[in-house]
Amino acid sequence: MSTPRLPPELLQEALDALAQHGSTNKAAKALGISRSTLQNRLDKANQHPSSAKVEMPSFVLEGDDEEPIEDIIERMARNFERAKRNAEAKKWFPVKVQESLPFGIMFVGDPHVDDNGCNWPVLKEHMRICRETEGIYAVNVGDASNSWGGRLIRKYAEQDTSVATARRLVEWLLLESGARWLVWLMGNHEHMGDAAPLLHEMNKRHGTQRVPMIDWDARFVLEFPEGIEFRINVAHDFPGNSMWNPLHGPLKAAKFGDNIDVIVCGHKHNWAVAQWENPDQGTIPLIIRTRGYKHHDDYARKIGKYEQEEGQSILVVFDPLAQAQTSRAVAFPDIERGAEYLKWLRQKAK
Repeated sequence: MSTPRLPPELLQEALDALAQHGSTNKAAKALGISRSTLQNRLDKANQHPSSAKVEMPSFVLEGDDEEPIEDIIERMARNFERAKRNAEAKKWFPVKVQESLPFGIMFVGDPHVDDNGCNWPVLKEHMRICRETEGIYAVNVGDASNSWGGRLIRKYAEQDTSVATARRLVEWLLLESGARWLVWLMGNHEHMGDAAPLLHEMNKRHGTQRVPMIDWDARFVLEFPEGIEFRINVAHDFPGNSMWNPLHGPLKAAKFGDNIDVIVCGHKHNWAVAQWENPDQGTIPLIIRTRGYKHHDDYARKIGKYEQEEGQSILVVFDPLAQAQTSRAVAFPDIERGAEYLKWLRQKAK
């Protein structure tokens, strides 16, 4: 047989007595009942919904407490369209040359400006030549600094340069070296730490020239007034490896790519240049891998790699008026010699 429910008045009386007298013993004595009887009434009062002394607000929003699914879908659709437009704008974007004279692009290999092994004497000289030679512009193939992150962040202990100084060195390369940058790629090291967003912030202070900061791969068309065009594909690296051919990845990309005239990459800290006729597409692609400026690489030494001394950057001289297609784009691992050749071509064309 179940215990009959106590009237709400008795339950409320027990609560009021406890509130008035402050202890169970005093409250029981005031009511003329035993302490256990009072405690039983208090326990039932705390379980009784009508005995609640606190009123809680309703957290249910008008209609629902979540964003309507239709609104989520519409927002995601707008975001996709915006991302698609951005991606399409960067696919074979035009770089218009305003004069008919020969033109140079220095493809700057991985700088690693904060590394102890960065070849600063050569890097400074290359920046000077780029700055002082009319008609030379620059493209950075990525890895401007070490920007260690994740488990590799411990490697900051192995270099003399602090994070703050590394950022200042990158800022110098981007904003103060005098190089006229056409494109700046983000390599794998930019994605280790926080280098990629920092570079975008630095770029906002670059003045009137806007440098496209592009993740890993850029495709653009160098357009001259006469209608002559050069289709250029530059990436931090292309997939594909061969112990016999350092250009295996970019050569494969040129073979199966979209009528590429010049294809360039870096990343592996070795350099090579080749040119070959691709009759399937009617092109004679110039294929380049830049060495970069990081020397005295302990990792490369430990896995038995011999270190190259040249090819940190490769200068390509474009001559839109050359009769032979093989002379329209010529690569120079020797930046100074390439600059002299460009000066001679421009003087002859004037």
